[in-house]
Amino acid sequence: MANLLRLKLRTAVAIFLAPMLLCAANAFAGIDKTTTSTVQPIKTPSQPIPPEALLDVGIPPLNDGLHLTDEDDTVFPEVRYAESIYFSNQLAKTMEKSGAWGAIRVVPNSEVVMDVYVTGTIFQSDGETLDMEIEVFDSSGKRWLKQRHRQVVGKYTYDRRLKITTDPFQNLFTTIANNVLQVREAMSEQDAVRLRQISELRFARDFSPEAFNEYISEGDNGLLEIERLPAEDDSILERVDKIRQRDYLYVDTMQDYYDTFSRQMHTPYQEFRRASYDSVVKARQLKKRGNRQMIAGVAAIIAGIYGRTTASSWMQMDGSTATAAAGGYVLKQGLDTKQKSAAQTERLAEMGSSLEAMIAPQVIALEDRTITLTGTVQAQYSQWRELLQEIYQQERTIPGAGAGAGAGAGQGPETGSGSFQ
Repeated sequence: MANLLRLKLRTAVAIFLAPMLLCAANAFAGIDKTTTSTVQPIKTPSQPIPPEALLDVGIPPLNDGLHLTDEDDTVFPEVRYAESIYFSNQLAKTMEKSGAWGAIRVVPNSEVVMDVYVTGTIFQSDGETLDMEIEVFDSSGKRWLKQRHRQVVGKYTYDRRLKITTDPFQNLFTTIANNVLQVREAMSEQDAVRLRQISELRFARDFSPEAFNEYISEGDNGLLEIERLPAEDDSILERVDKIRQRDYLYVDTMQDYYDTFSRQMHTPYQEFRRASYDSVVKARQLKKRGNRQMIAGVAAIIAGIYGRTTASSWMQMDGSTATAAAGGYVLKQGLDTKQKSAAQTERLAEMGSSLEAMIAPQVIALEDRTITLTGTVQAQYSQWRELLQEIYQQERTIPGAGAGAGAGAGQGPETGSGSFQ
């Protein structure tokens, strides 16, 4: 009977402690940390790139990755949404420094016709770790690369005494920029020019499919291919080119919005990161301590119960009761410690809410249109494309009409409200 009871107790201990021990093991898993003390250099082209072979790059806001999180992750939707724009803008500014590209713009989505697209998903961003997956593809649909990037920074990254001015995770953005350039370096000038032509025909086909469907097609590999080129003096292509220039002006105005957005966000976001880093580290330490205390407490309780069942005297039974009581006290300490960890998370959530006020939607004014960005930027761009389609159709039926409709940028971003008139 005693042997059977011992077996049952050992089984209960194993079942109860297994998940805790697994969590504790994961908590102690080693991570190679990369600090920002040595800034990685931006690579430049090995030889000059002629203007006609410079590729334009579009970087949509990164996927916020909220669908990949669970209830244990310390993620605030309002902050993660801001990061999806901020990181895209950081990457655009980093790629510009290489001098290897044409225009580099943060764009509402991949519907904006560009030569190269850089997209990605944020897996983790908590001030200590930045983990994201980046995918690059071109206008023809060809994938250039798909890579996972992860950087962990140390405690000195946010030390005010060191006066570090670079982004804590600048090396991650630099690595991405250098890797994309490496793929571009393997491309010939002829292929680059061809890719620019595909982009031009894609845009033209969107506005006049009946006129440009025969010039471009999808091959057996699923990539777009040029069947033939239109004449240089094609009147329809000239009208489409004018529409595309207006689209560029709008996208440039949007870039001003993204730049302003990032500038306003920078200072409070760095403070948020600093607090997040401290909270993440403290929460992890408290969680480790809490798990260890809970494991010790449960073990003591079970040991006390086991002692009572096998005690041969009242003195032994009293000792086992004291052991179980002590285990209960240790278990309570562990729970209290885990509650302190939750308090750290609550403090971080409050900071996330305060940051949300700094990234309120803004308004972009064009010459004769005011676009409100209170909704999604993607929805606003869809409205803009509909307006361009109206202008194009108007110019086809009445030559010279609609020349000024939405033709350029106005005063730029401003606070307020408005809509298409």
